[in-house]
Amino acid sequence: MYKTISIILLLFLFSGAANAHIDTLKKKIDIARVRYHENIEKEQKLALRFNGGNGEWIAASKNKAINALVTQALIKDVDILKDTIESDTNLDHRLKVKYLSGLENLLKGFNTGWRTRTFNAVLAGELLENYKALMAADIKKQDIRPIVENASYEVGNININGSGSAMYENQGFEASRIILFRKFCRKYPDKILSMLEQYHDVPFADSLVKAAAYRNPNQLYDYAAATRTQTGRLIRRNSDSLVKAIVGIAGSKSGQQYYPFLDEIVQGRLTMPEIFKVMDDNLQYYRLLVKTQISYAGRLIKKDTPLAYDKLLFKLQDRAKNIFIEQVNALHDLQDNARFKIVDPLTPQELYYLIVLGEDVMYTSSYKGIFNRMMQRMAVPSGDSLLMSVQFDRFKKFIRLAAGYNKLDEFLQTMPDSNSQRLMMAFVRGLEKSGTLEDAVDVADSYGSIKNPLVQKLIDQEIERNLLQARSKQDKRAVAIYDILQIIFQSSQDSSIDVSTRLNIPPVYRVNYKDLTDDSNRVVQQVFFYGDQDGKESYANFMSMFTGSEWTVKRKAEWVEIKSAKGKPVLIYANLPLDYEKGLDSVAQAHLRQYLEKNKLEPGITIHRGHSYWVGSTIRNLPPTSRIVILGSCGGFHNLDDVLKTCPDAHIISSKEVGTRIINEPILKAINDDLKSGKDVEWLSIWKDLAAQFPTGDAKERFDNYIPPYKNLGALFIKAYTRQMGSIE
Repeated sequence: MYKTISIILLLFLFSGAANAHIDTLKKKIDIARVRYHENIEKEQKLALRFNGGNGEWIAASKNKAINALVTQALIKDVDILKDTIESDTNLDHRLKVKYLSGLENLLKGFNTGWRTRTFNAVLAGELLENYKALMAADIKKQDIRPIVENASYEVGNININGSGSAMYENQGFEASRIILFRKFCRKYPDKILSMLEQYHDVPFADSLVKAAAYRNPNQLYDYAAATRTQTGRLIRRNSDSLVKAIVGIAGSKSGQQYYPFLDEIVQGRLTMPEIFKVMDDNLQYYRLLVKTQISYAGRLIKKDTPLAYDKLLFKLQDRAKNIFIEQVNALHDLQDNARFKIVDPLTPQELYYLIVLGEDVMYTSSYKGIFNRMMQRMAVPSGDSLLMSVQFDRFKKFIRLAAGYNKLDEFLQTMPDSNSQRLMMAFVRGLEKSGTLEDAVDVADSYGSIKNPLVQKLIDQEIERNLLQARSKQDKRAVAIYDILQIIFQSSQDSSIDVSTRLNIPPVYRVNYKDLTDDSNRVVQQVFFYGDQDGKESYANFMSMFTGSEWTVKRKAEWVEIKSAKGKPVLIYANLPLDYEKGLDSVAQAHLRQYLEKNKLEPGITIHRGHSYWVGSTIRNLPPTSRIVILGSCGGFHNLDDVLKTCPDAHIISSKEVGTRIINEPILKAINDDLKSGKDVEWLSIWKDLAAQFPTGDAKERFDNYIPPYKNLGALFIKAYTRQMGSIE
């Protein structure tokens, strides 16, 4: 009751005050100081209009009582203080100007901080009271340090560090700035180095450099390279062993080559001359990276994170992709003995890291060739021994890829049943502990590729056990992960389960015809082709589908337009596979996109035709209106996540291996036949009819590699998690 009366009283007392301060002044203003009053009123007006304010109230929040308090402080109370300064006979003109200017600085600081979200508007009252206390002490020539010490950093930063601070003459001003810098360092430890240039002479500067080195060595490395700055000089004079090591590396011409081994150098396990010896040898340098990565993986298990660990991993991945995998991919037309020659010297462990770090650039044939060599190079093929030798580093990624490329059973058969069972149980555990959803999506993607009933049963049991445990701990994130996995795994075995209702996601077994049409009731499709030899052959095969009387084909300079001649309007636009080395295929895609946008043609279906390494380009140019996306080899979590960020409700068809025309074309024909008839796209019936077309042999094996939307479990998981938890990590 008391609070209600107080709020009503505040609102009543304040009514009309916001405008009154501008129109009337109770105190006579000396003409020499009019502009200082006007500057204050200008900042008050800005505050009253910002964030949807109506000119009478400061719209600091949705709470009217808070708005009233903020407005009271910055309008009425500031007016009172302004008039008090003006009428104070104990203050001469210079002092009045100083304190009025300080009041303007307060309002400017508030407005800027509120606008940039670096200052909470609710602190307006505290900000003004702090200024009053500082001004009172300054008038009495008292040291302001105790007042600054007791204030929050945000408040002190405006009143002391602001460019128009009125406290610049106070005996405690410089010391107060150092007090605030200490507060800043405690509050924003990652920003210490960015501020140190201004505070390089503080007595604790060396301690800050050392702390920054251990907290963020990567950042210190960047600053250490700046030899002409005060911060750089501070870093170079520091005697700490880590700082000295970073300075030594940063000062080297090959610093980026040494830096991934920072922890090894600091611990004395490696020297810069030892790294220098292998630096120009791609094989030996990669080998050293792998050896160090395995060592670091063992330390991470013990919660001991090595310095610059992320840089080592980045360098290892860079070498895996750009030295080894790139060459294997580029030689895909050669015989295997020539194509894989570059990886012949690599150990099973070194080949393992090519697999787990190169998935987004590796061709299917490259994966299989490297996997086979990894298995052959083991003296006694033993998958569990291999994983132990790499400290189980990224083993969930390895399992997912093996499942996706139909190599998991072969891998599991190299170890005793008890070990393979424990491995698959570990594959499912601890998914909520990862900083992202990648491990969970890897598990989801793998499940549909696992044919061994015993392994599937083990995973089901482990999912159930982890779900019960998560519920008992009331771990919301873990419950969401395991509950979603359980539902989609059950639905993949039993199509009678209404997975869309259970997970609160759009239908997964069908796409309604009306959802694929644009405003003119047309179904528009966009097909992405690329100008390499494979793309040209794929384009020729694609166009052979539209030679009959049911379609009309119109070829233009950069794309082809295909229209249904019978039935409902279906329009297909495909860019020509122009010279990719000159970038003409990308230009054609861009021009086609502009044409579609200009003519309000909104693709409901997007089709990628080409090698898996072009998939990323298609996804980057994905029309957000797409409800069906046919990608071919999808590439796991990152590609699925990128597709669903652009098209949250998309039905994704992907392949575990390279797409092939003998499967692609029947899929497209089945979809187009339904669309021309105005029917919904029913995945269950389409897949049943397609399966009948490929009953045995090589064709069946290829068809089985295609994943229909209702079995694209990784995509279903991301959709469900996003809706249940509000966002994707």
